[in-house]
Order: sequence, then structure tokens, then C-alpha cells
Amino acid sequence: MTIDKIKDQILSAGKYMSENVNLATSKANIKITLKSKNDALNAMYASLGREYFNSLSKTEKKKHADIVELESEVEKLNRELELIDESTVCSKCGTKVSKSINYCPECGGKVN
Repeated sequence: MTIDKIKDQILSAGKYMSENVNLATSKANIKITLKSKNDALNAMYASLGREYFNSLSKTEKKKHADIVELESEVEKLNRELELIDESTVCSKCGTKVSKSINYCPECGGKVN
């Protein structure tokens, strides 16, 4: 095999690889953009559905008791999370205490 043939094969292989990399990059970019657009579209649909649900009368909302119940559960869990975020646990005795205090009311241990 001559040097020219080897050179041609290397150039051909390089061109082939370059084209495949470009195709793969294009495909990945399209998939990323598509995911972003689908996420935005789903968020818009969800917002539209929420707006529609909120526009219903109390009587109409009773037909969707599962949604009302789930909203109530989510609200309760959010309140619980807020309480946890506002409190900490004493490292000495394990009592749940407010983050705003310096000493545990149970054992007197330093908090924070």
C-alpha cells in the first residue's frame, strides 16, 4: 500500500467521523430543544387547567373532589415543611426547637 493510499484512507475516515459527530451533535441539540419546548408546553397546559379549575364554582369543584382533596394534602405538607424549615433539633436531647432560640428549653443544651 502506498503512502498516498494510506493518506486517502485516513482523510476519508476523518471525514466520515467528522460527519457522524456533526450529525450526533445536531441530534443532541434538537433533543435538548425539543425537551425544553415540551416542558414549556406542558407547563402552559397545566397553567390553563389550573386557571380553568379555579374559575369553577364550589358546586362544580365538588365534581372534582379528588383534586380538592389533593390540593388540601399538598397545602398541609407545605405547612409542615415550613415548620421544619423554621425549626431544628437539639443535638443533645433531640427535642425539636425553633431556630430563633439559642438554648434548648428541655435540656438547656446550646442550639445552633
